[in-house]
Amino acid sequence: MFSYEGKKAIVTGGGRGIGRGIALAFARQGADVALAARSKQELDGVAQDVEKLGRRAFTFPIDISDTAAAQAMVDQAAKVLGGVDILVNNAGGGLDAPGAGGELVDTTPEGFDYVFGLNVRSPLYATTTAARHMIAQGRGGAVLNIVSIDGVFPAPTEALYGAAKAAMVNLTQCLAYELGRHRIRANAIAPGVIETQLTAEWLKTPEMRQDRSSFYPLGRVGKVEDIASAAVYLCSEEAGWVSGVTLLVTGGSLATSDVFRITRKHNPVPDSMRI
Repeated sequence: MFSYEGKKAIVTGGGRGIGRGIALAFARQGADVALAARSKQELDGVAQDVEKLGRRAFTFPIDISDTAAAQAMVDQAAKVLGGVDILVNNAGGGLDAPGAGGELVDTTPEGFDYVFGLNVRSPLYATTTAARHMIAQGRGGAVLNIVSIDGVFPAPTEALYGAAKAAMVNLTQCLAYELGRHRIRANAIAPGVIETQLTAEWLKTPEMRQDRSSFYPLGRVGKVEDIASAAVYLCSEEAGWVSGVTLLVTGGSLATSDVFRITRKHNPVPDSMRI
């Protein structure tokens, strides 16, 4: 049992999927939560679930790719929460942004700017904003970046996305080093394929589910709870000497990029994963 009593957490991309799962897991352990995402309706639903657990929830419907908006959100969230102890940079994506996917020769500067803005620039400056609050509070803190297996191993046809996530892996290590003297830890989680609304199209039949599951030594695709449980540990006091780590939560697979490449040849990215 991890105690988050008195903790104040911010979760971006908190309206559904992994972000929702992490927010609810934190609330179950006693944290108050600020949620940021584009959909107010989805955020309100998660906030209601948090409040049913007896914790406070605040929602911030913003486009997290807007760096200035992300920084302002952190400042506002710290104010309404009464501080910030945990920041989870979960919002991301851009696999099918115009000019961002496919082979590198087909990418565009506009695609590059969007993918790196969403996956690197905004989370970085949300983190520096949160870190200033944590430093002023003087009680330490935790930053968790949700990256991807694509950021650890090469991701052909997803190179911009993979490169952006690789940048966050490196920045996580740098943040751990630079913020450590303030007792602020920085870690990352690199998931494989997780069952969410975004991947529902890939898993909609028993045959497709079995096909995807066969790539994983543990025999199944990931669940939101798998990532949420790892997040609860990494942001807890029990992980007080864990910093600069990128934890692979991939069911034992070290080649999720190959899974994407092989399956996408016959199964293009479904509409549910498009921006």
